[in-house]
Amino acid sequence: MDSAGFFDYPDDTPLDQSSTLLFLPDLSEDDWSRVLSFTQCRAFRAKEAVLKIGDSGRALYIVSRGALEVAMPQKRGRVLRIARLAEGAVFGEQAFLDGQPRSATVQAVTDGEMHVLSLESFEILAARHPDLARMMLMDLGRILSMRLRRTMEMAVDGIG
Repeated sequence: MDSAGFFDYPDDTPLDQSSTLLFLPDLSEDDWSRVLSFTQCRAFRAKEAVLKIGDSGRALYIVSRGALEVAMPQKRGRVLRIARLAEGAVFGEQAFLDGQPRSATVQAVTDGEMHVLSLESFEILAARHPDLARMMLMDLGRILSMRLRRTMEMAVDGIG
C-alpha cells in the first residue's frame, strides 16, 4: 500500500524493522499460550488508526498478524514515521507502564490482528505466573531502552 496519501513525508524515511525489537522472542509455546489467554484478540483494517496520540488507556498490544506504522505529528502538518511494526512486535508499552496518554499514533498498513493485554489482566497474570510477568516486564524494559536509543540517535542526526 502506498502510504503517501496518509502521511506527508519522503518515501526514503528509514523505519526500524529490527528483529531485536520482537517481544519475548525466546518464549516457549506454552508460555505464549499462557500470555495470550489473558488477552483479547482484536482485528484491524488497513488505514485504521489503532491508537491516536493523546488517547488514554493502560493496555499493551502484541501484533500477531499484519503491519502497522507508528507516527508522530510534526510542525506544518507533517508526520514523522517512527517505526513499522509486524508480527511479534509490541506497542503501547509507555502508557501501559506509566498511565500517561499515548505518545504516538499507530495506523494499520495492512489488515491484521493483535492481542490486547489490559493492565488488570496483566495483574491477574502476574499473580498466577509471577516468573512470566517478570520476563514480560524485563523485555518491555529492553524494548523501551532500544527505542529510546533510536530516538536519541534520530535527535542527534537531526541536530548535525
